[in-house]
Amino acid sequence: MLEEAGVYASEEEDLTEEQMEIREKAGLIRKEKAVIRHKHRLNKHRNRTPVSDRVIMKKQGIKRARSLSRVDPETAMEIDAKMQTKKSKPGRDISGLRDAKQVKEVKRLKKRSQIKMNQFGRAGEADRHISAKLPKHLFSGKRGAGKTERR
Repeated sequence: MLEEAGVYASEEEDLTEEQMEIREKAGLIRKEKAVIRHKHRLNKHRNRTPVSDRVIMKKQGIKRARSLSRVDPETAMEIDAKMQTKKSKPGRDISGLRDAKQVKEVKRLKKRSQIKMNQFGRAGEADRHISAKLPKHLFSGKRGAGKTERR
């Protein structure tokens, strides 16, 4: 009945050339995004696996200690120097400071500000209190009507 009435009849949409062009470009963009997603999923595991020291040494052309014993001393010294040139970052406590003088001043201020907190942090005689696990005033006596929610 509804088919005869024309409810389900699908008329072809009349698209202009601009609209057709836009749809084609949209399709290309979707395909490109799908390719990018696929590449990312392929490389995903590589970003999460830890790299061992041995692999890093191999990439840098550094040999292990066992094979260094077979190498002449001069070459071994060069390889040791290569291994020791790894630069380490400055600590987070001194990373934003200009010079050693400023570092010294910051450490002094840090120490001074900590003194008061340390004084308040000590447990005194009053702090050494064992609280009752079963408070007497709540658990003594007969239960009356309507008193069960407190137990």
